[in-house]
Amino acid sequence: MVERPRSRGYLATAVREVVSTPHGLLGAIIVGLLLFVAAFAPWIAPWPYDQQDLPAVVANGGPLPPLSPGHLLGTDLLGRDVLSRVIDGARVSMTVAFIAQLAVLAIGVPIGLAAGWRGGWLDTSLMRFADIIYVIPDLLFVIMITAAVVETPLFGMLNGLLVVFIGIGLVTWVGMARLVRAQVLVLRESGYVEAAQAMGVPSKQIVSRHVLPNSTGSIVIAVSLGIPIAILVESTLSFLGLGVQIPRGSWGSLIDAGIDNVTRAPWMLPPPLVALGVALLGFTLLGDGLRDAFDPKTRER
Repeated sequence: MVERPRSRGYLATAVREVVSTPHGLLGAIIVGLLLFVAAFAPWIAPWPYDQQDLPAVVANGGPLPPLSPGHLLGTDLLGRDVLSRVIDGARVSMTVAFIAQLAVLAIGVPIGLAAGWRGGWLDTSLMRFADIIYVIPDLLFVIMITAAVVETPLFGMLNGLLVVFIGIGLVTWVGMARLVRAQVLVLRESGYVEAAQAMGVPSKQIVSRHVLPNSTGSIVIAVSLGIPIAILVESTLSFLGLGVQIPRGSWGSLIDAGIDNVTRAPWMLPPPLVALGVALLGFTLLGDGLRDAFDPKTRER
């Protein structure tokens, strides 16, 4: 009988390991709050992200400062609630991050599996192609892709987010492919895989039932650590005016607006900066916690 190295409580054990460390627990709490805010943004935000409180702005003679009636963090120069726009920015950033990682999984995992399992000329060809993509700076490549289609109808799809999804997915799959390939190269020499091959189990079944599931830990870690990179890339694109388009605003475009109006409305800059920093910190801490949880040496305790 083929050995099955994964225990029934593997996932539960990993979750307990994540929350048992201070950094893992803090990261899980931050990420959980961010996902909650992103999922329920329209109901949490005190104002629609694009609604203007023009009467109050006109009466005030300019943007409302923090702690104004109905505007906890004040308004921008157009009378839009800063808190509501930061909350909506969380939805934009989380959407980009997770969909981009789905694209990375869809491209990187199959390539890594094929290269590691088949080997030979296929492995060499796929890895040389990955090397070509790898030498191109990620952010520069995404900017080039986005700038190339900025005047086309494609750029306007999903309010500018579709191009961001495509750009991030096309340049960040290389790390995932290399990781999966390395895992497959190790696992295909393991005893339970060799036993399955000796029993005549088809390669496709071995990969789907033994190799891929036992690579899940490394894939989860890579995804969790790739999410903050995707958030930062999207924020940079929006900061440069190549990301999500008005009236929607991501944290990057809100930071850009805050810098442009730092003398007239200095309260516009800190909220998106803090939100972006907290998100990057949360996912990084969670990724570190997952790495500890899925480390075999850690699980042997």
